[in-house]
Amino acid sequence: MKLHRLVLRNYRGVAHRDIEFPDRGVVVVSGANEIGKSSMIEALDLLLEAKDRSTKKEVKQVKPTHADEGAEITAVISTGPYRFEYFKRFHKKPETRLTVSAPQREQLTGDEAHERVLAILAETVDTELWQAQRVLQSGSTASVDLSGCDALARALDAAAGQAVTLSGSEPLLVDRIDAEFRQYFTTTGRATGPLAAAVTRLRDARQAVEQCHAAVGEVDEAVVRHAKLSEERDRVARDRVQSDARLKAARTAAAAVKQLEDRLTHARALAEPAEMARAASEAALGERRRLRAELTERTATITALETAVTAAADDEVAANDTAVAAAAAAEAARVAAAERLARVEAVRRTAERVARRSEAARLDGKLGKIDAVARELAGVEAELAQITLTDDVMRDVEMAALATERAAFQAELASARVELDAAVDIQVMVDGQPVELSPGVTWTQNVTTSAAVELPGVVTVRLIPGAPAADSQGRLDKAREMLAALLDEAGVADVAAARVLDAKRRELLGRVDRLSATGDALIGEDSVADLRARLVALTEALVEHPDADPGVDDVRAELETATEAYRSARADEEALREAATTAASQAMRVAGAATVLRSKLDTARDEVAAATERLARQRDSQSDDQLVIQAEADAERARGVAAGVLAIEAELADAGPAAVAAELADAERRAAALEEQHAAVTGDLREVAAQLRVYGSEGRKGRLDEAETECEHAATEHDRILRRAGAAQLLQSVMTRHRDESRQRYVDPFRSEVERLGRIVFGSDFEVEIDADLRILSRTLAGCTVPFDSLSGGAKEQLGIVARLASAALVAKEDGVPVVIDDALGFSDPNRLARMAEVFDAVGGDGQVIVLTCSPERYAGIVDARHLELSA
Repeated sequence: MKLHRLVLRNYRGVAHRDIEFPDRGVVVVSGANEIGKSSMIEALDLLLEAKDRSTKKEVKQVKPTHADEGAEITAVISTGPYRFEYFKRFHKKPETRLTVSAPQREQLTGDEAHERVLAILAETVDTELWQAQRVLQSGSTASVDLSGCDALARALDAAAGQAVTLSGSEPLLVDRIDAEFRQYFTTTGRATGPLAAAVTRLRDARQAVEQCHAAVGEVDEAVVRHAKLSEERDRVARDRVQSDARLKAARTAAAAVKQLEDRLTHARALAEPAEMARAASEAALGERRRLRAELTERTATITALETAVTAAADDEVAANDTAVAAAAAAEAARVAAAERLARVEAVRRTAERVARRSEAARLDGKLGKIDAVARELAGVEAELAQITLTDDVMRDVEMAALATERAAFQAELASARVELDAAVDIQVMVDGQPVELSPGVTWTQNVTTSAAVELPGVVTVRLIPGAPAADSQGRLDKAREMLAALLDEAGVADVAAARVLDAKRRELLGRVDRLSATGDALIGEDSVADLRARLVALTEALVEHPDADPGVDDVRAELETATEAYRSARADEEALREAATTAASQAMRVAGAATVLRSKLDTARDEVAAATERLARQRDSQSDDQLVIQAEADAERARGVAAGVLAIEAELADAGPAAVAAELADAERRAAALEEQHAAVTGDLREVAAQLRVYGSEGRKGRLDEAETECEHAATEHDRILRRAGAAQLLQSVMTRHRDESRQRYVDPFRSEVERLGRIVFGSDFEVEIDADLRILSRTLAGCTVPFDSLSGGAKEQLGIVARLASAALVAKEDGVPVVIDDALGFSDPNRLARMAEVFDAVGGDGQVIVLTCSPERYAGIVDARHLELSA
């Protein structure tokens, strides 16, 4: 199959595109991203597979967005003996047209044309190979699958010497064996058909036997359980009589304990108010005593605070006087430091003015040097501009001179040599020029062109050189003409003058470089304009001070003296300011302490007054002596009530309430458990009796016999079918092993072709491992083997293209399909790209390789490639 032409109109964003592909070799179709390169493959698939009225998503997606038209696709294809032009229009006014031009002319339309194309492709094209021979952007690094390609399989069979010719009337043995195998097993080896039915029947029969055995066992178990349940019911009845007597005694003891607990509760209810009254009396007495002690303590505290307040006031006055004196001293030091600073600023301004005068003088001298260098550089450049000789012209002159010398040498070797010897003094004419000859003197001349030697009035001798000499002279003349033209272009008379002029030019160029470097060094990072602007600014700033300033050393000494004096004054100021700050802080602390003491004294006086008033109110309601008598009476009453509670608690403890409660609870639990057990045993006994009645009417023993008979029959049938299935499985495994061995033999030609092409890319030590399905499993370089999935993206991509090109080289010419590569080799470095280009050149041949790319430079190394550039 070959694609000769593809025309797209109103396809996605493509308004019109018409591409003709060469019948063989590599064609590189390049264009920008989204220009529609990948759409060409998609369009060809839709043309061959989809009907013009199709509503599939793939067809809807190609509807043009720039025009209200239907997408149109036209292709000219040859495959096998057929060559045809195929046209389809989708979406709007759908139409299909087919024109077959060979082997005989046909014209069809509509579905008839569609079906005819599908029949032609099914007859002549290996569709699996057509799909496998594509390298698409979405799967450029995936392993290529060639296992289903019949055309490649035939080519490999032929290469391995295993081509078999069948008569066509008998079925293949392998197919018959596979058919027999599939009667009993699936492709994954699971049982199916008669074998699965036999296995299921045997399994069901065995399960039925097991179920019947279980059913008969249930009857026996029910009889045994009925007897056990009857014995259990009698035992539980006896235990219930004993449990009822125990429960009655436990309840009597619990009633006695309840009476004691009620008495104790009543006694505790009387004891609680008595205890509360006692505690209240004791708390009131303690509060009265605390108030008296607190009043005495606070009175002593007030006396101490009054003494401390007086002393703090004296300290506050002294601290304030010290702070005022320190602040005055600090202010005087500040004024002195400011005067010293003003002096320093005045001296610094004078120093800056002196520095500006020095800078202006330096800039003036520097600009003078820059101007001198610029004038000299301009002169050298003017002299250099008058020389028209360049490096290229000089190189051409040297080459032309060398060529002229070689041509002259070759002309001399190829030319004839004329020698004239005169017996007497005589004059002859050579090419119209007189030549004087003397005895004993030989006159010689090389002849490369026609020449005439004439003895006037006597004889004329014409010398005509042969073709080699004429050709040598022609080359010499051309070389001299070229040398003369170059010398004229350089403005010199000969090669020696050109060399002198070139030496002078090089010297001038060196001077230009040196002067430019000198100028750049003088200018530095600034520009000449900036330097002149700085000089003008400095000059203008010095106009206001025309008087001469002192010397630099005098100014520097005066500045150091003024600065030192300022530092000393500043140090004194800092010390006095710190002393003033310390004195102020001390005065604030003393004042704060005095304030705190005054506040504490006021608070203490208020608290004493409040405590005195509170004590007076309490005494008005109850005196100190009455409070003591009331507390003693409440304590005596509380002790009496507590003694009664203790007596009842002792009596209750002797009765053992916890043991009585535990015994009652245990007796109640035992009675309830026996009641539940009796009810459960009675219910189970009724249920077992009912089951026995049901079992007696089911005939379980008869069903067991029937199930055992069916199991024997199923086992016999299962063994018979299993023997047949095992024989088919053994035969199929043997044939499969032999077929795999045969496939492995035809893998060798494919591996050899892959390794031949791969060594162009990866080197002479390149090897691959390929399985029976023609998939690349691993790559070996320099003895190191790496699985295919572990290779880099670039290596996977390169191996995929090599495998496809290898299959294209192996497939017979009539079975070939185009190899389509869509924007691949994006992961490859320049070295690998160059070697991949050699692979493309090596397999170009009669096959058709179509490369679609947005980076044509990747494929620039393919010597025999034809390049087509797409435009928007």
